[in-house]
Amino acid sequence: MTDIWHSLLANLALVSILVVAWDLVADFTGRFSRRMQSLLLGLVMCVGAVISMATALSVSGFVVDLRAAFIAAAAFFGGWPAMLIATAGSIAYRAHLGGQGAGAGVMGILITAIVGIAWHHFVAARSRTMYDIFGLSVTVALAGLITLLVIPAQALTGLVQQSTFPSLVFRFLSTIIIGVLLDRQQRRRELLMSNMTYRAMVRELPDCLNIKDVDGRFIAANPATAEMVRAASVDDLIGKTDFDFYPRDVAERFRQDEMGALEAGQTLRIDQPALFPDGRQGWLYTLKAPFRDESGNIVGVITYNRDITEQKRTAQLKNDFISTVSHELRTPLTSIRGSLGLIAAGVAGELPPKAANLVNIAHTNSERLVLLINDILDIEKIESGVITFKIKQMPVRQVLEQAIAASSNYMADSRIKIVLIDDAPRAEANIDPDRLHQVMANLLSNAIKFSHADGTVTVKFQRRDGDMLRISVMDQGTGIPEAFRGRIFGKFEQADASSTRKIGGTGLGLSIVKAITEKLGGAISFETEEGKGTSFHLDLAEARRHHPRPYPPPHLTRKPDGRLRVLICEDESDVAAVIAALLDAEGFSSDIAPDIATATALLRSREYVALTLDIKLAGESGIKLFHDIRASPVNSDIAVIVISAVADEARGSLNGSAVGIVDWLEKPVDSKRLHAALAKILAGRTEQRPKILHLEDDEGVLAVMSEGLGSGVSITSAKTLKDAREAIGRHRFDLVILDIALPDGSGLDLLADLPLETGVIVFSAAELDQKLGDRVQAILTKTKASEIDVAKLVRSMLVSSRTQPAAHAKE
Repeated sequence: MTDIWHSLLANLALVSILVVAWDLVADFTGRFSRRMQSLLLGLVMCVGAVISMATALSVSGFVVDLRAAFIAAAAFFGGWPAMLIATAGSIAYRAHLGGQGAGAGVMGILITAIVGIAWHHFVAARSRTMYDIFGLSVTVALAGLITLLVIPAQALTGLVQQSTFPSLVFRFLSTIIIGVLLDRQQRRRELLMSNMTYRAMVRELPDCLNIKDVDGRFIAANPATAEMVRAASVDDLIGKTDFDFYPRDVAERFRQDEMGALEAGQTLRIDQPALFPDGRQGWLYTLKAPFRDESGNIVGVITYNRDITEQKRTAQLKNDFISTVSHELRTPLTSIRGSLGLIAAGVAGELPPKAANLVNIAHTNSERLVLLINDILDIEKIESGVITFKIKQMPVRQVLEQAIAASSNYMADSRIKIVLIDDAPRAEANIDPDRLHQVMANLLSNAIKFSHADGTVTVKFQRRDGDMLRISVMDQGTGIPEAFRGRIFGKFEQADASSTRKIGGTGLGLSIVKAITEKLGGAISFETEEGKGTSFHLDLAEARRHHPRPYPPPHLTRKPDGRLRVLICEDESDVAAVIAALLDAEGFSSDIAPDIATATALLRSREYVALTLDIKLAGESGIKLFHDIRASPVNSDIAVIVISAVADEARGSLNGSAVGIVDWLEKPVDSKRLHAALAKILAGRTEQRPKILHLEDDEGVLAVMSEGLGSGVSITSAKTLKDAREAIGRHRFDLVILDIALPDGSGLDLLADLPLETGVIVFSAAELDQKLGDRVQAILTKTKASEIDVAKLVRSMLVSSRTQPAAHAKE
């Protein structure tokens, strides 16, 4: 018994020595292929198994050794190539030894090989653990018992008594030892290779990468970082801070960014200006992330810097290009489309059939070109982040109705009906109404284009699970070809079907739809069947209306009510209050001027439809004020109602110079006579042609706009801010249409010079996303809106401004 234990213990020492020896030479095999490494491992394990059998003790013709550990390890760590080498060599040597136990020995080798390769495949799909090595060792030890089944009965008893228990123990121990050592060896080599890879990546990385401790000292860096801070080498960085390389203000800014990452425990991303080693000014993209130890504690900060100067320059060039294209293409295209549209509408008279056909062709293709330009600019602005979104909570249905109304005339010849099904009444969402309108316009135009004549496009609005709203646009058209469905939201993508090519399009509409939908926090999807139609689904989160506050928030100013305004020139506050109340009842708003100076200042700054005049104002002469008004270039033709205790005397003193005085009222005021005087003023104002100032530097747009507005208005044109300011100084205008890009500045600069009551429409090639408050009533973009659209808006604004006070007066 002692001899068996000694023999196996010697074998176990042999196992350890052989594995350590393999560990010493295995690092040199890293350059070989994986298959070659497996073959070498199998060969070494075969040698170990042979030596183990050669030096082992023989019991009744049976060799008791630890060959199983070598064979199992070869299969487990090396796979099939290693297993075959180790198994074949071991079987050959055991057969060479011969003896009574040769058959059982060969069988034991095969069983061990099968166990090892089975465990190899079992752990191949995941990371190997110590539990796997322990399981392998137990299985190998127990598998040896199977060989007892083939041992003759006369030899079995003695063999079991002498060697079974020691063999089990040492087979288990030897497999554990060889498994642990080979596992650690492989992990060390993998870690070494990984470190070499990462070191090479960091060393050759052209961007700056470094790690600092919590005090801002460099503890690791790559050569690009040393070059960036103008250090002699990476070693010269270690232990130093940014204060050793940068001016104090710059270093403090960097340190604040690091403290932000340390305190927040989150990654920060910053674009910041920088001075590069070659002396040029540029931009750095900086990423700062917390550096944690094995326990998860933050012990420093990782900084990554990348030179993005070229990207910034490219982005600026792109923005400049978009701006240039916006103005240089949109302005002439607007004139071309507007002119052709007016001619096609018969403004220039009836055309010969051939000429009319050519004009219609030109007009149709100008519309196609306008759509292409708008789509290209829209998608580029969305992707570059230039475009902004004005998100607000509002009912969705009104946007759907507006989009349907705007699309109803699209391809009118096809006689497509659009039906709205509202299964989510009064549902609201956080949306930008203009952008959602754009999405719906694209989906509806697509549905109409691919529908059959006299077909129906259905817009369905419904609630879905999870507080979601769904807008579906469904057509009964040709459907989307299966080969095109994966590309449908791509830029410039179009199906190759003949119907698509015949209809045309930019191939950008659905790409714009997807981009805007994602910006709104929604999702776009579709269902289609060739020959039966397509449904596009737009999903948005529903927003619940909050209860309003019981009182208005502080510091809110009352918006202008749009009523016509009257100036009350009266120094007695009680009388002025009575007149103001009477005017309010008649539908007018008012200001009170107790003296001539105040009246003069108000007349210069605001638009008034009339003024009430007391003859005596705080000891001053109201007659003098009247003469000053008539001599002034501003409000010289304003209607005047005299309200005075000495009205008859004043009428005599003015004699024939009382031009523009509507009536003379004695105090106390007769409300019926005041009503009649106001009605006379409104009637005279209605008869006058509205005065419009059009500020635009392009002759074509000026001419087309003039034709589009027609003869019912009086238009004054101005090509520069200077001309516009001079026109405003001479006349009062009901409405101003202005462009942004002018030779001497921005058209928005004119807003400060306009009276608060003057309506303003911005009609420009530039797309304005910033809020202009209540000062601008409408913002229209050239090519997206035509001169005809502007003319319609102008008429509606003029009608609204003139009918609202009259309506009040009737109440």
